[in-house]
Amino acid sequence: MSGKEEDYVCRRDTYSTSSADFEYASENEVEEQTVQETLPRKVRNMSFKSTSHERSDGSEGLSSSPESPVTAETQELQKQRREMSPKAAQEEILAQIQRLQLKLTELRDVENASSVGSHHSQLNSSSSGYSLHRPNLEVSVRDTSFQQTGTGESIVSTNSAKVGPKLLVVSNRLPVTVTKDNSGAYHFNMSSGGLVSALKGVKSLMPFLWIGWPGTEIDPNERDYVRNKLREDYSCFPVFITDEQANLYYNGFCNDVLWPLFHYVPLPIVSSDGERKFDFKYWQAYSAANYRFAEAVLQVYQDGDYIWVQDYHLLLLPSLLRRRLRDVKIGFFLHIPFPTSEVYRIIPVRKELLQGVLAADLIGFHTYDYARHFLSVCTRILGLESSPKGVNYHSHFAHVGIFPIGIDPNTFHRALEDSNVQQRIQELHERFMGKKVLLGVDRLDYIKGVPHKLLALEWLLTKYSEWMHKVVLVQIAVPTRTEIEEYKKLSSQTNELVGRINGKFGTVDHSPIMFINQSLVFEELVALYTVADVAIVSSVRDGMNLVSYEFVMCQQANKGVLILSEFAGSAQSLSGAIRVNPWNIEELANAIYEAISMPRREREIKHWKLYRYVTTHTAEYWAKSFFQELDNVVKHRDELRLSLPLLNLKSVTKRMSNARARMFLLEYEGSLCHPKSLAELNNPTTTHIKILTRLCSDPRNIVVIISGRSKTILDNWFGNYPMGLIAENGCDLKVNGGAEWRCLVSSSETEWREELLPVLQYFTERTPGAYIERKKHSVTWHFRDADPEFGSWQANELQLHLAELCSNLPVEVNSGPKHLELRPKGVSRSTTVEQLFSILRDEKRTMIDFCFCLGVDRSSEDLFNLIHSLKDKVTNDMNFSPTMDSICCAVGLQSTNADAYIQDVDGALAAIRELSSHTSTITVDSHLRAHTNALSHVHKPRRRSSIRNQQSLE
Repeated sequence: MSGKEEDYVCRRDTYSTSSADFEYASENEVEEQTVQETLPRKVRNMSFKSTSHERSDGSEGLSSSPESPVTAETQELQKQRREMSPKAAQEEILAQIQRLQLKLTELRDVENASSVGSHHSQLNSSSSGYSLHRPNLEVSVRDTSFQQTGTGESIVSTNSAKVGPKLLVVSNRLPVTVTKDNSGAYHFNMSSGGLVSALKGVKSLMPFLWIGWPGTEIDPNERDYVRNKLREDYSCFPVFITDEQANLYYNGFCNDVLWPLFHYVPLPIVSSDGERKFDFKYWQAYSAANYRFAEAVLQVYQDGDYIWVQDYHLLLLPSLLRRRLRDVKIGFFLHIPFPTSEVYRIIPVRKELLQGVLAADLIGFHTYDYARHFLSVCTRILGLESSPKGVNYHSHFAHVGIFPIGIDPNTFHRALEDSNVQQRIQELHERFMGKKVLLGVDRLDYIKGVPHKLLALEWLLTKYSEWMHKVVLVQIAVPTRTEIEEYKKLSSQTNELVGRINGKFGTVDHSPIMFINQSLVFEELVALYTVADVAIVSSVRDGMNLVSYEFVMCQQANKGVLILSEFAGSAQSLSGAIRVNPWNIEELANAIYEAISMPRREREIKHWKLYRYVTTHTAEYWAKSFFQELDNVVKHRDELRLSLPLLNLKSVTKRMSNARARMFLLEYEGSLCHPKSLAELNNPTTTHIKILTRLCSDPRNIVVIISGRSKTILDNWFGNYPMGLIAENGCDLKVNGGAEWRCLVSSSETEWREELLPVLQYFTERTPGAYIERKKHSVTWHFRDADPEFGSWQANELQLHLAELCSNLPVEVNSGPKHLELRPKGVSRSTTVEQLFSILRDEKRTMIDFCFCLGVDRSSEDLFNLIHSLKDKVTNDMNFSPTMDSICCAVGLQSTNADAYIQDVDGALAAIRELSSHTSTITVDSHLRAHTNALSHVHKPRRRSSIRNQQSLE
């Protein structure tokens, strides 16, 4: 076998949709090509290896060469590459990588042999069909002790010694603020955010390293110092991004596109300055920034590490990492709401973002609503089948979980014990003596509902005038994004409302609203939380809003009341609060009146319920529960891969090489092509014909195509080629291309059609997008083009009706992916295949030595069972040699009776391409020439010039 063939693996380790018509390529070529295809044009030249363009702007990537340390020979090679053309340089690099892969393969085999019995070696041996060259190559690059970039910047290795698995936390910002003073000295200040507190609990389970942007552009010559300082003193690893890139990525795409859309604010066509609101330059910057984060992760990643990606800034990162590290353990958590499909579908890059997230093993959300919306979006936009547990995408199951985040109660306990805080509490009690204090703590953002809160107070004071001088609202509105026009308008409107209400209800001694348009120090905020009688959270859409948790922790003495918007994520967790709709101003005002009038006993009961939840569901509990669930998910994934390994093509070709009669049972829809409801859209491409013709050209091969389509359609597609055909899932059989069709169903077994067709027609008329496919012996009701949820409901209802009607009829109802099929009882793929073996034995005198069966997930279980039973049953009645070998391969990772699996349709087509290459070249060429005319009957007519061009090429 050639080196190119040895490097080939049967997989497309990407999470993006691509055509089945791809040419034969090595693993490296396929992987690099698919990575580039998923990016915008301007980002395609970026890769995980640093290039001259990347180094010129001071940014950094992985080593430009996989060989290290730098030697005279290496420097000479690099000089030669610079003198080469780009294409020649790329081919030389790929050849060098392949040579290194072969060396690493030998080393890996020796290492595996010396570590038999370990879980890791078992996992590698079980999935030996998947090439481990790429992960090993990445490790060799990451473990380099010294790497040199174009700017002369050295990258000191951080992985010189492996000490055990660690958790890599990846977020947009590091928990360390890096600043530079006028003298050029750097200062590092650790923040104390909620995520920092949460990860204290995980630190007891394993060490972790924080990866993120330091918040400012770092001079390339000073990056070594900053990197080492952050790594040694703060367990952080920086991602260096220029200020221009950060502005386009963070302000342009994250804040101006994703943030509004995920909070149910539709994107306007143009912004206030006349520029398009969604500009692809922002998307390109977002993609490039995610690549930078992936580079940083790969520099510090070691086998066994866990990666936890945080929030909407890094939606593409899981897929970027999965392409490079197949067995990596990735968790993703979204800290903001996830919108419904009607809102999410607005964004032009909706599929790319979903495909990026679905590469994670566990996807976490704050509430059930957010998780439900995500599952619905995957179903409606990507057409995937989902369940409450998660989504299956390209043989990778992304689990979905609900993990409400909390706060660190100890922080507030310590603050309340501080003497300065107690003194401030006393001062505020004296200041507001005889009044009910309402408290609002918000950023001045349009999703926080600050105007709604002010209008509700105005309505309260108008209706209940007796409270006019007894209620004061302390509203803290922290300015944010003050440079954006929309926020300027919000600030102006809020100030006008405050002035109007204070002017209407205020006096010389009393103002109903104390508006504080700045942030407060933590001690001052704790004091306000303590003296407040009511806290009002009136968000119109919010991820979680932990202000409510903080208020509860400071109310052990006062037993204050919490008014909580039902649109805040915490509303689903804090059942002791008064839940309101902030859009209903009167309802919000009545809730305020109820809160300030509530008896002490009722306040105590509600506060006890809230306090118990907040003190048990802490930030540390959130982090531990997510990490433990991620660990369980990964263990289940590894166990599944141990029981069902990835198809090893080298093993298949070796086992079939000595067979005298080899049978290939290939399901067409779902295995060799993506299923479609209309048969006219599912005809085979030129690539299908070439691959199958090559496979049939070997006289030792018996190729059989299995399909649910009618024999007329299959004859139009494959009738001119020497292959067997099974139509209507077993109703008709054609042994080979020149044989006649054999009907396996009697005419009396199809009399049920006239009785059941009206029922199918009834549901078709009431299910937009559904249609009936009438065949000679069976009928199929397709709902692939219908609304995903409504189509499934209708299919379940139809199946119940048909089950009742078919109880006394010779017909059975079979459900499949996006269709229901009615066919005569006793007819199936397995019974027809078994009859095919009998025909080969009796009429062709053929004994099968090797059988390769390719099917789709669980729909082919009966066929896999048959092959296994025929293999195990060695009698004179069966058409199997006592030494017969067989391999059952499923397209997807859900089958239980298969011997191996392939990830998707593209991988299945590539596998058949590889198996077809093990034929005689002379035989193949002559066979292709014999069927040149037949190809024109399968595909659409082309111009004569196109035909002449193709003939000249041949």
